[in-house]
Amino acid sequence: MCGEVGPILASPFLNMEIITKLPRYTDGEINRAFMKEIQTGFKMEKAKEEERVVQAAKEAKTNVGKTHPILGKCVANMPARDYFRLVNKYGHDTVNSKEFLRYFNKKFPHLSPNKA
Repeated sequence: MCGEVGPILASPFLNMEIITKLPRYTDGEINRAFMKEIQTGFKMEKAKEEERVVQAAKEAKTNVGKTHPILGKCVANMPARDYFRLVNKYGHDTVNSKEFLRYFNKKFPHLSPNKA
């Protein structure tokens, strides 16, 4: 048994080819690709935002007239991304104030299941 070698296992690293010559792009090509990414990214973000608002409206519809035993009544449903952007821009106290919630109820009645 001494001196016997088991089967040699195939490994993807044995046939690895190292690429030393990477493709080069001009500044114009990079700029065009970057602009295309920005433009399509904005369109995609807008479409996703609309989907998130539709989902929040569905959630708001299910909360109409309901009161949570600990949290109380739901007065506003908004997509999480929008909520955190508002908190980042205006602060937690402002976004959760009665004044803001009343404004939100008037501005977005489809996202406001109950009045503030």
